[in-house]
Amino acid sequence: MRVALVALLLAGCTRTSDGVCDEDPECESGQVCARGDHLCVDPSEVRTTRTEWTINGQPPDAGNCGGLTLYIQFLSNSDQDDFGFSPVPCEIGLFSVDNLPVRYRSVEVGVQGGSENDRSAFDDEGNALLDLIL
Repeated sequence: MRVALVALLLAGCTRTSDGVCDEDPECESGQVCARGDHLCVDPSEVRTTRTEWTINGQPPDAGNCGGLTLYIQFLSNSDQDDFGFSPVPCEIGLFSVDNLPVRYRSVEVGVQGGSENDRSAFDDEGNALLDLIL
């Protein structure tokens, strides 16, 4: 009787994934939660990216950012598939994403509400360096 009760309780704790997620533990064993998609995928389908930017060739700081608010947009081959974040503080000069689907090949950083932006492809290690000319 006691064994049956324990088995019943453990069965209630089994996690099954419908493929939709907000974090890795919601996925089946061996899968990760892809950023942007919120889908469980194999680790080979995602990578960590690191986007760094400068302002007019200089490291961003309070002086050359002048209170600017930026956006960051991750770009795939399909315009309908792009996604991003805003506001992004200018002064940080860095935006990293883990578990970004590999179909996002490039990134754009720009001034929110302005025309100034720069775009770059990610290198093989997932890095991109941009320079905003203001």
